[in-house]
Amino acid sequence: MDAIEIQLTARISLAIGVVVVTWLSLTPGEALPDIDIWDKLLHVSAFAAIGLAGSLAFQGWRFGLVVAAGLLALGCILELAQIIIPGRSASIADALANGVGVAFGLVAAWTANLLLCRYERSSL
Repeated sequence: MDAIEIQLTARISLAIGVVVVTWLSLTPGEALPDIDIWDKLLHVSAFAAIGLAGSLAFQGWRFGLVVAAGLLALGCILELAQIIIPGRSASIADALANGVGVAFGLVAAWTANLLLCRYERSSL
């Protein structure tokens, strides 16, 4: 898989991830499946996945920061929107978990890019 294919796959994954996270965040509480996992782990995992995809979707650390800012804003907006969703409530802890997830995703993407660059240099 070359860099263009990775970017395209990451962009598609980012779009799907944002749609799924948004849908799950705005679904009324009683309509959600009962998952017996710590709530914050779900937030960190979801936002790490879309943070990783977002970071791989665009070249350069500046785009990574723009993606991170956008995902942080998305997480905060979704938390605030939950105030008006039946069976849901806004939570600062959830918003912080979203931010931690974005950071994990960015670090994972930057690490993957670093390793890929080293691998490409060594194979020349």
